[in-house]
Amino acid sequence: MNNEATKICRYCAEQIKATAKVCPQCRQWLPGFSLRNPAILIFALCLWCFICSVAMTMFFKRLTNPGVDFSAYRDSISVVESRMNFGMEDKEPVIYVVTVITNKSDLVWKGVELDARFFDKTGTLIDAQAWCDNLPIWPHGDSAFRIRVKPSHDLSDYQSYKLFVRSARDVHARY
Repeated sequence: MNNEATKICRYCAEQIKATAKVCPQCRQWLPGFSLRNPAILIFALCLWCFICSVAMTMFFKRLTNPGVDFSAYRDSISVVESRMNFGMEDKEPVIYVVTVITNKSDLVWKGVELDARFFDKTGTLIDAQAWCDNLPIWPHGDSAFRIRVKPSHDLSDYQSYKLFVRSARDVHARY
C-alpha cells in the first residue's frame, strides 16, 4: 500500500486506505460522528423518538386536564378599581370601563369573564355587558382591562355601574 494514502485503524491497528469509512479487517466504522455510522443513526432515531414521546405525553396530559374548578376561588379574583368613561367612536357613542383586577390566589387564571351592569338615576338596571379576556392574571398580581360597550340607551341615562367577576379558567386547563 502507498504510505500517503493509508492510515492505521484505531481499533485493530491494521494499515487501511485513508478514505475508508469501514475497516476491512475489523469492520468498525472509522469516523465516529459520520451520519452513515449506524450507531449515530440509531442514537439520533432514539433521541427523536424520546422527544416525540415526551411531546405526545405533554399533549395528552394537557388534553385530558380539566384544570382547577374556579368556584372554590371565586373570592380570590376581585375588582380593585374601576372607572366609567364616555366617548365617541366612528360617530357612535361608546362606554369604556377601565378596571383593575387582582388575583389573591396561588394559581394563574385566564379567560376572566366580567359582567358589567349599568344603572340609571333611580338604580334600575338599563344595560348589561358580558366581557371576556384571555390574558393571564398572575398569582398575587393585578391586571388592567378596558371594556368597550355600545350603549343601548342615551349616554345621559348611564349614571352608575357594577362589575362582577363571573368566572375564570385555570391557565393549565385544556380550553
